[in-house]
Amino acid sequence: MSGRIRGFAFNPARQFAAAKDDSLSDAFKYYTPLLAILGAILSIVAAIAASKIVSMLGLSGFAMMEGLPELGKIIPLLGVGTFVVTIVLGILAALYIAVWLHIWVYLLGGRKGLRQTTKAVLYGATPCLILGWLAPVNVLVAPIWSILLVIAGLIELHELSPGRSIIAVILAILVPVIVCVIAIKPLVSVFL
Repeated sequence: MSGRIRGFAFNPARQFAAAKDDSLSDAFKYYTPLLAILGAILSIVAAIAASKIVSMLGLSGFAMMEGLPELGKIIPLLGVGTFVVTIVLGILAALYIAVWLHIWVYLLGGRKGLRQTTKAVLYGATPCLILGWLAPVNVLVAPIWSILLVIAGLIELHELSPGRSIIAVILAILVPVIVCVIAIKPLVSVFL
């Protein structure tokens, strides 16, 4: 596993070439444990942060309503909830991104199938999964690195040109952003 992580992170062309015949099951067997590790780390961080805040504010014995447990006693549930939400959203997001990206890949000539696009997304997520618990890195470095890995995956797995792979990824990112800006603009003008 660590060899594959290093391969996707630092030598993606070779690693994606080696993964060309991987099944979706193989890709999920790679992605899911890394997602679970990220979920475990995030749940620990969330529980510790909540514990510190509750303690700092002196709310450990405070109950929101009569009959509910005190805040200090429900912090472990926050950790469990964070873990479950990370796993569920991580899998759903990867599938959504793969399908959405595949539309653009297909329109730009990628004919190797949704399976290859999904593998590019799952394997390309490596930096976000490994560094996702480091907030500054996950906001700046990991997403860009992952995008570059997905592009490398599309080049290798779909045998698309670098230009077409880049355009597919840019369209997959920009179209939702533009739609959101157009949808939000009338709402902003109402409040300003």
